[in-house]
Amino acid sequence: MIKDENHTTLTRACPLSAINYVPTLYSLLDIRKEFLRVLKIHGDRLSAADVAMWLGMEEDDAISVGDALCVNQREEQISDREDEEDSICKVYSTVKKTYQYALVKSLRREIEERIKWYRGDTLEYAMTKQSSLLSDTIAQEMDLTSEDVMRLSHERIATSMVASINDHPYLEIQVLSSLSGVTSPTSLEKLFDKDLALVIPITRTLCQQGRLPGIVSSSSNNAVYTPNLFTHFQRNVIDSFFRTNGYITETKCVGAGLSRNRMECFVRESFPNAVLLSHSIIDSEVICQPLEVVIQTAILNDGYADLRSLIPLDVASNNDDVEQVINVCLVDSLKLQQDTATFHAFVKGTTLINTDIALFFSHEMSKKSVKMLDAEIERYSKQRAKEIIENKNGTGAVAGGKKGKPAVPTLESTAADVISLRDVANCIGNNYPNLFQSQQEYEEGSSCEASMSWNSDEVGRCDGPLIEFCRTVYSDVERKCTRAVRAEVASLNSTRHGVSVSDRAVGAAKQMDVQEEFETSFKDLCQLLQILAKTIENFSTRGLFTSAEISSMKRELLSGTGCCLARLLTEYCLYRNNVEGARALTFSHQDHNSTPAYLSALDFPSFSLQYNPAEGGKQKNPLQHLRESLPGSSGLNLVRMWNICSDGNDDDDGTKDADELLDQFISHLEDSCLTLVGIPFSVLDKKAEKKLLTSRRQGLIDCLEKSSQQDEILRTCVILIYQQTKSFMISGKTMTALVMNLFEQEKKIPTRVTEVLMDLKRDNDVSPELLHLVKQFGTAKNSKALAAISETSASLIQK
Repeated sequence: MIKDENHTTLTRACPLSAINYVPTLYSLLDIRKEFLRVLKIHGDRLSAADVAMWLGMEEDDAISVGDALCVNQREEQISDREDEEDSICKVYSTVKKTYQYALVKSLRREIEERIKWYRGDTLEYAMTKQSSLLSDTIAQEMDLTSEDVMRLSHERIATSMVASINDHPYLEIQVLSSLSGVTSPTSLEKLFDKDLALVIPITRTLCQQGRLPGIVSSSSNNAVYTPNLFTHFQRNVIDSFFRTNGYITETKCVGAGLSRNRMECFVRESFPNAVLLSHSIIDSEVICQPLEVVIQTAILNDGYADLRSLIPLDVASNNDDVEQVINVCLVDSLKLQQDTATFHAFVKGTTLINTDIALFFSHEMSKKSVKMLDAEIERYSKQRAKEIIENKNGTGAVAGGKKGKPAVPTLESTAADVISLRDVANCIGNNYPNLFQSQQEYEEGSSCEASMSWNSDEVGRCDGPLIEFCRTVYSDVERKCTRAVRAEVASLNSTRHGVSVSDRAVGAAKQMDVQEEFETSFKDLCQLLQILAKTIENFSTRGLFTSAEISSMKRELLSGTGCCLARLLTEYCLYRNNVEGARALTFSHQDHNSTPAYLSALDFPSFSLQYNPAEGGKQKNPLQHLRESLPGSSGLNLVRMWNICSDGNDDDDGTKDADELLDQFISHLEDSCLTLVGIPFSVLDKKAEKKLLTSRRQGLIDCLEKSSQQDEILRTCVILIYQQTKSFMISGKTMTALVMNLFEQEKKIPTRVTEVLMDLKRDNDVSPELLHLVKQFGTAKNSKALAAISETSASLIQK
């Protein structure tokens, strides 16, 4: 918008109805005609963005023009009683959460029709009775605010009642004299006993004309006049407090004469980014910034952070507000950061919000604490099992059976044997002295004694930061303790020659943990092997690759996933049978000695079994040593498994058919697993496949967001994009490279995505922005999201 030398406002626009589509300067009167035409043709209510589109102008200019037209027409209508046929008003859409411009006549006609339908009354009679329930109902149906409904109704009343006002000229003089000196909100009903139906529209008209400096607001059975002087006082008090402190509470607003209903919009007029909580309004940036700092410190130091102490006391006094600050405002703030590492670390951590505390514990601190508990449970279970056995044999101090015989506790009697919460808290506190000190200070300042029960029955009860942390992290402590004690008792009962509990290096509870970990990894690998074999079979059926390429993928699957399965089964059999000399057997690829994260692996390492004799010992065939070390057919079954894997890895002349070897390996697993480890081969079904695909996708996304290696980012994205668009899992360097060559042919994968990935593959030195873009491709939720990201990235690709 511009002004000429005569200070006439001109607007540059290019309406879609124009013949030559050339931008033109319009006066306010001319653009008003175009504005009305757009509303009448394209809908009685349009947002500023829609109006700007049809008028061919900037959205900000459309808002300025619309607001100017609304103000000018309101003044003209009051003074000249202009017909409302071409009147424009601005209303708020409660559904779309945006302001809209609308034709006044259309809205008022709909309001009158709804009033007559509900009550059979005329507009004047119904609205002068100030029925808030009726206006709220109509507002909800029409996607308006109650204030807009009341305003439109009263403006209509003011126009229709001019004749009545002229018949009572004394009323206008009386209203002016009574309200001119008012400095605080005043009830019109209390000030004027009679003629309220006329007083309200008169007062509104005087306010709109500027003869009364204030506004009239409606409630259920009354109307209140609020002078501008009082509004300015509210503005100064609330703005000054909010600007200084970064928040304001409901109590403070009420003290300044501002109701909760108006609190949010009043504050947002000066601070658009203010966030409404249950009992206060905050500046999210001001409140969350110190929280982000202490969270980053806690993550770096593998520690914890006290969040409540950094939230203003007036806000922190309400638990609902504290939860909203941390779980909504803080989370949103962390998401907006360019570096998402803090956000993901926060999500993985533990947030504890209770009546008196709000703490964040890093994921590493929780993991370390769980390991401490496992050690404590093992120590406790050995001690408790020894007591039970001694009592059972009559050697303990506990007696009390019939006829003087000692009581014989059963395994079921250990169900309540749970390690003391206080002992666990002390153990954790020894490693985190600040947390231990906070617990002591909390107990000293508390009016009631802290409960030492693992399960607190009282809702909302807080027994201190350390106690609550233990309860949260060790939610399954009772199950673990009961299982550990039962395992130790069973182990002692089966032990011969009086081996004491303290003589065993690994407790029975630990053995059960190993069993559970093996079962999970074994099941995952079995299903991964079948899903990947299914993918390769699909490639072969569709003729996407040559027979040599299909064979290469199968050999890679056998030497990768197959070897991982062989290693897992070998390690568990040696552990389970407590084989002497098991340490002489090792596996190549020492970089992968730790348990691989199978579900998020880009490819699986190829292991080989090796024999390392003790000092002075003779070299020996590792497969022969394995066969001799295990009883029965276990050794033979494992040796056959390793032979098939090694044949799959021996692809120098291609004499051994990969199809046959893969089928032999899966068939051998189906036949021998139950005998080897007591668990059958996990056959894949649709439900398990869907669950595994989801888990693998999430695991790969987590790895992708943390990765900074170009090759790793590229391969991870190729795997994620192909799984998301084609619903097939891929893995391994060979399969990933071959699949990437298919991207140009896939309709669901945008061309720009393929171009960016190819650039990343060719160029060894790319910008951080390009790597970030590729990560966005990999984490896209679906094909539509991938297409949207690729479209918005056009400028970056050109660079």
